Amino acid sequence: MSKNRLEAFSDGILAIIITIMVLDLKVPINPTWQNYVEAYSIFVSYALSFILVGLYWSTHHHLFHNVQKVNNKVLWMNMFALFWQSLIPFATASMGQNKFTNVTVMVYAFILTFCTISHTFLVNSLISLHGKNSNFSINANRERKKGNITLFMNISAIFIAYFGFPKIAFISIVLTAIQWFIPNSLLNLNSQSENN
Repeated sequence: MSKNRLEAFSDGILAIIITIMVLDLKVPINPTWQNYVEAYSIFVSYALSFILVGLYWSTHHHLFHNVQKVNNKVLWMNMFALFWQSLIPFATASMGQNKFTNVTVMVYAFILTFCTISHTFLVNSLISLHGKNSNFSINANRERKKGNITLFMNISAIFIAYFGFPKIAFISIVLTAIQWFIPNSLLNLNSQSENN
């Protein structure tokens, strides 16, 4: 299989995920401003999930930009990552409709945790295929810091929600998403200044 076919398949799945999420936004039977305000959790959950799926798509695109070859292991690691991402609409609808209850935010954070873990498996399989000293591997390792922060924050969100603070857990997930918009060059400058 060529990398282009794998990318096209992944793009299609991520587009379907976003489509499923938007179809879960039900029109109020009796549309009033109060009904829309009361449905804030549904809209906020959708907005965050839309951004996260967009980040997964962008990260996947940048990752495969430098890929030279794929093999069967990469194919199945990619499928594993897409499996966890395909559960996002379910967790989004559950969390939004139940207004951020403990269990729903825990499930959401749990799924995001495995989205991050499965992406790490995908990256590692590509590094193994290309060699640790390849240009691909050098570029892929630049994202490690953000990936580690994301994994830590998602796991933390599970426990924060478990101990009765689901909205704080949700906010921590939002902050985790925001860090992906910070350019790597700024993070690298901070780490360089720490080393000096």
